[in-house]
This record gives sequence, C-alpha cells and structure tokens, in this order.
Amino acid sequence: MQNDVILRGHVLSYHTSPFLAQTPETATEISEAVAIRDGKILATGSFHALQAQAPQADVIDHGSRLILAGFVDAHVHYPQTAIIASWGKRLIDWLNSYTFPEEMRFGNPAYAREISARYLDLTAANGATTMCSFATIHPESVDAFFTAARARASGWWRARPVWIATRPKGCATRPRRPMMTVRP
Repeated sequence: MQNDVILRGHVLSYHTSPFLAQTPETATEISEAVAIRDGKILATGSFHALQAQAPQADVIDHGSRLILAGFVDAHVHYPQTAIIASWGKRLIDWLNSYTFPEEMRFGNPAYAREISARYLDLTAANGATTMCSFATIHPESVDAFFTAARARASGWWRARPVWIATRPKGCATRPRRPMMTVRP
C-alpha cells in the first residue's frame, strides 16, 4: 500500500547553487505543491497537476507558508547532544569538565544508542535531514549512530575524531584509518 501525501504551500526548490547562477532567481523555483510517496519526494509543481497524478493522496495545506526539503548540518558532534549549553570559562575547561567525561560514556552501547536516537530525532524535528557528524573513538558510538540513521533513512557522514595529546585516556586514540565518508 502506498502512502501518498501532497503538501500545499510555497515549495522552494534549488536547481543549482544560487551563488553560481547568473541571478539567484534562476537557481530556484517556487511551486504550489510537493507530492510525496512513502516518505520520498516524487515531484513538485502545480497542486492540481499533482492531485491528478495522485488522486488518493492526503492533502496537507500549509497556506502561504514556505516548504523546504531539508537542511544540512555541515559540522556536528552528536556525542555532545546531552551537554548542549553546558557552561565553561574557556574551551579547555569545557572540554575537561563536560566533553571528555561525556565522550567516555559512549563505550557503553546502550548509552550510545540512546543519544544517537535522541540526536537524530531532534535534528529531524528541526528540519535537518543530512549531517556531517563526529562520533567518539568508541566503535559503539559509530555503530549506534549508523544504525539509528539507517532506521530513519537519514543522510549522514561520519568523521573519526582527531587525536589530541591532551585528551584523557578514555577519549584518545591515534587514528588507524582516515576519515570515512558514508551515505545510504
């Protein structure tokens, strides 16, 4: 059974970078609606044309609101989800007081799964569909993140943490392989 939805509103699509086009307007298109089947965008266009293609689709009318496909978070450390807004005088104080102790917890697979799920749910709720995220040195943190992302069909990249001589033992390792780039 197909799950068809048509969203009505001002649908903003980019065909190329607005910085590379002759004018920003030639890089974009504003449509009346977007057709979605089983969570995947099928087409954008006029509402009536899309409704003719999918007459059984549920229609969600957003009026004059802007509809965008999603946002990319180009640099994030998902293991820091639980310590967002933690206070520190200087960066090294913040790292020693919050970041390193938190990262050490990611050796526990259950904790890594919990934070991975929380991070991906929060990003999706705020419109981010793709991210480039650092994990911790623990394989459990990487496995938990990939498993949670695959379950949500998120786009993601994962980078191996950089080795820093001042990191505590539970957070430090010398990289054995270069940064990985992965996307489902």
